[in-house]
Amino acid sequence: MVKPASAYLTAFLRLAPGWILVLALVSCRGGQTSSAKSTPERLPGSPISGALATFGVPDRTNHPPIATSTQTPLPSPTAPVSTLDVQSEELRGLTITFWHPWIGAQGELLGDILDEFNRTNRWGIIVQATGYAGLDQLDAVMDAAQVEGTLPDMLAGYNYQARHWDQGGEVLVDLNIYTSDPSWGLSADELADFTPAFWDQNLVSYPGEQPKQLGLPMHRSAIVLFYNQTWAQTLGYTYPPSTPYDFRVRACAAAEVNQNDGQAGNDGTGGWLVTPQPSLLVGWIYAFGGEITRPDGRGYLFNTAETGEALGYLKGLQDSGCTWQSTGTDPVVEFASRRALFYAGSLAELPEVQAAFSAAGNNDAWTVLPFPSVDGMPVLLTYGPALMVTRSETPRQLAAWLAAEWLVYPPNQARWVAENGLLPTRQGTLSFLSEAIDENPHWAATLEYLSTARSEPAYASWGVMRWALNDAMAELFSPTFTSGQIPNLLEALDQVALEIFNQVR
Repeated sequence: MVKPASAYLTAFLRLAPGWILVLALVSCRGGQTSSAKSTPERLPGSPISGALATFGVPDRTNHPPIATSTQTPLPSPTAPVSTLDVQSEELRGLTITFWHPWIGAQGELLGDILDEFNRTNRWGIIVQATGYAGLDQLDAVMDAAQVEGTLPDMLAGYNYQARHWDQGGEVLVDLNIYTSDPSWGLSADELADFTPAFWDQNLVSYPGEQPKQLGLPMHRSAIVLFYNQTWAQTLGYTYPPSTPYDFRVRACAAAEVNQNDGQAGNDGTGGWLVTPQPSLLVGWIYAFGGEITRPDGRGYLFNTAETGEALGYLKGLQDSGCTWQSTGTDPVVEFASRRALFYAGSLAELPEVQAAFSAAGNNDAWTVLPFPSVDGMPVLLTYGPALMVTRSETPRQLAAWLAAEWLVYPPNQARWVAENGLLPTRQGTLSFLSEAIDENPHWAATLEYLSTARSEPAYASWGVMRWALNDAMAELFSPTFTSGQIPNLLEALDQVALEIFNQVR
């Protein structure tokens, strides 16, 4: 369930610059760590569990494969020469550490996939994985580790965390040295296999330096619109909305039906159930052709014509009675009860929505959609972690790189995203997902929009800025707020964004 804005920030227009810094520091504190199992029992039902026992590794004539000693030998002396100055013998028997933000079933699955690597890689590299209870706890442990000098060899985290951890550019390895290496790197085809929006999100620039690739994109999730297809068809709409106008027409029609059906209990419902949450506003800004970062890469920019148009559209939906808000009620329950034609949430909510429809005895067909845009091209707002390597001895760095490659190798990535309801970052992974696609059509619907994916900004301050946007969304939909106040809201948002960008590093 989406948490209210008040659980994270003070009211938007009262958000003092000094308090923003305090919030940033507080958000990096977590509890105790817990370790993921290194050799858990294989989870049943994996669509590719049989393939994992027999698949090899990419057939690269210029790359020493991650394989058993019975498979392809190391490159011959005529192969391209590596630029890393690491001999294969230096990798043998290394044990590296990996910190990540997943525990429970996710941590066990990750441990299972890594156990395959530990058993089969030709160098005898062992990855010891430790899972923490979420991103905040991982942040807190990393902050302490940077002070104590006890960093892990590999990390999984979001791009804004990477920017924070790599302050001064001295903590994380620039993965360009591996991706471009003729012996250990990725081929041109393998690089092209990554979805550009996901790959580029981890490319960062520092003043006076060449851009650095701080992470290898592991998976993505998305903010999507849940849409009741059956109800829309009874309203006369046989195809999903592709533009904001389409969205408004359908939302208003559903609201009108509930208002005039003679049942007082659902008056004021029916259209778009607004659930303010981080990044939701970003999706609508993108849908109206807007951007939220400055062209020079030096912060955020919200006071633009496109963002003003997006906010005006959203406020107009509310003023027309085509949106509504619910306090204290689970949005998936409202959606399954035909009290909302649309609501926005994350892919992680798919099982909850399915369970809510079953509990309500509702056989309506429903699906997930990207944000409808003014040009008719949908926008899928995505976010997710990358795999990072910390600076240490060169053999340890290379061992971590090889483990990261393993995790995003298409058969392994397919198992990870299928069992967790996530999105792959590589096109090649899709060929291993046919069974999972057949079993989960709602999740599969999102895969169709991968080419329309847009990413969140790659700033260290984004972890705080996204909650400020949540407050802005709540302010916009306040009953006392009017469309005439939107210019002032945008000016205030830019001021807060500047303070956040300057203070949170």
